[in-house]
Amino acid sequence: MQVVNLAFNANERKKLIVKKKKVIIGLSGGIDSAASAYLLKNEGYEVIGVTFNFLNAENTINAARKVAEKLKIEHHVLAAQSQFKEKVIDPFITGYKQGETPNPCLLCNQNMKFKLLGEFAAANDDAMIATGHYAEVRKYENGYQLWSSPNPNKDQSYFLYHLDQELLGRLLFPLNRFESKASVREIILGILPELSRGQESQGICFIPKKGHGLFLKDAVFGNNPTAPGNFVDATGKILGRHPGIHQFTLGQTRGLGINSDKRLAVVEVSPATNTVVLDEEQALYQNSILVDELIVQSPNGLPETAFTFKTCRWGHEYEGRVERLSRTRAIVHSQVPVRAPAPGQALVFYQGRQVLGGGIIKRF
Repeated sequence: MQVVNLAFNANERKKLIVKKKKVIIGLSGGIDSAASAYLLKNEGYEVIGVTFNFLNAENTINAARKVAEKLKIEHHVLAAQSQFKEKVIDPFITGYKQGETPNPCLLCNQNMKFKLLGEFAAANDDAMIATGHYAEVRKYENGYQLWSSPNPNKDQSYFLYHLDQELLGRLLFPLNRFESKASVREIILGILPELSRGQESQGICFIPKKGHGLFLKDAVFGNNPTAPGNFVDATGKILGRHPGIHQFTLGQTRGLGINSDKRLAVVEVSPATNTVVLDEEQALYQNSILVDELIVQSPNGLPETAFTFKTCRWGHEYEGRVERLSRTRAIVHSQVPVRAPAPGQALVFYQGRQVLGGGIIKRF
């Protein structure tokens, strides 16, 4: 089986450039997307930057515009506030109302960024698309494969398991060749020195720093006061009072305010009864995890055994097997117990560095 590595094979890359010289890149105004645009332009692509206006964030738009002007590339700002609210913010809030822990970055990549980039590229000579993600696309005889970045500290493949063959076939990740963020900063230093010194973005883009609880309070309760409820143990015995279920997530051990000679953790959040169930941390560990909305990305399908999986981006990789319940639903059986697989988060399958697919964790 012949493999063509789009990130490293210069000859194949030159052929690709001849075939499709135009590339649409998601331009956020940050270091990674700016460096990606610069690299692609130097390789001979006609680079067009696209900035999505999700939140009326003028600082982001102005930063992206400045990068485009410096690189002398075409730049577009696409308004998508209403779609972002509908497909990212509202599901995030709904998930918390249901006692889940949704991942807004995953929702954004899956429902917004790549779909919009693909649509914009299709309307512009069926162009290639690119982003500043740290991941890798490889072409095989039977299709395309997504691989994690060789830089494990920056790898973002966890958020990209949903990409289909059509998108993978036109997708470029220029930063995959770099082993460190310092190397990427060096590229930008001579072009936009003020950008090279910038801090990496942290947290959720639509929530103010340190404002997670306040945002959810307003989203869930509006102008009404929060609804306090009970902390209970596994038998239903009341252990104390909580100020509102929106402040608690599965696996949480801090900020409980419960006096106990045991180390307690949140093992369940129940909106129906407005209760937070506490137990010893051992109760968080599971060997079987229910996954829904299953997407199999690999052209070879999903093996029943011989794979690993993650339940969060920075999480440990576990070995397991799959019990398929339907086309989109499965139980993942782990060889060792997994701590607090949170409903609403993604479970992503790997075989070595190749991404096989993934799905959303659900309650049994």
